[in-house]
Parts: sequence; structure tokens; C-alpha cells
Amino acid sequence: MKREEIEKLRGAVSCAAVLEQAGFAVDVKESTRRAVKFRRGAEIIIVTHEGRGWFDPLSDDKGDVFALVCLLEHLGFSEAIGRIGDLIGYNAAPVFWKKPPSKVEPADILARWDWRRLPTTGSADLLQPL
Repeated sequence: MKREEIEKLRGAVSCAAVLEQAGFAVDVKESTRRAVKFRRGAEIIIVTHEGRGWFDPLSDDKGDVFALVCLLEHLGFSEAIGRIGDLIGYNAAPVFWKKPPSKVEPADILARWDWRRLPTTGSADLLQPL
């Protein structure tokens, strides 16, 4: 997936939407305009930056919507992209890397040996083991 597509997903899905899908509820008493507190049982997640960032006050976990999905569902980044895309109905085609074909033809063995320098006095090629 290209960087532009990842940024499009990051901008389209807020952390609040992910938390609501995961069963979290807004704690209205302890929320402010800039920091909305979500609770699910003993778990607490605070959403900041107008829904683009979050942090867990009970640990050092924080990040964007991708990190939130990774934390909640115990996924890797590539799986999190798929889950976030599912929230808005976006299906990205997987990108497979292929090694480009080699442009250099393999040289014949005699040509390769002709290319090498001849050993000189004191070189490692002329040293004999005792």
C-alpha cells in the first residue's frame, strides 16, 4: 500500500470511531473538548488531537489510529490497515515486490579469470601454509 493511501485512511477514520466499534463508551463527566475519555471496564483511552491521536493514561501506549487498532486487536500494522479500511469500505490491493531482472549477462568463467589481476610477490594468493 502506498503512503498516500495510508494517509487517506488515517485522515478518514478517527480514533473515536475505532473505540466505539470496540465497545468503548465516552465518559462525559471526565471528558473535555480537547481530550475525550473512553472507558471499557477498567480500560481507559483518551482521544486527543481532534480524534487523530490517543494515549492510555495507565501505560505508555499512544499513537495514531493504526497503533490503536494494533493495540486493541493485537494485530500487526498491515492487518490494521485492512481493519481500518473495512470501517470505511476501502479495500486496498496488496502490493507484491518483485526483484527486477538482472541486466548483466553472466560472464563465462575464462573471461572472469582473465579480468583478475595476477598475484604479486607477498600477496595472500602466493602465501603457502606451513
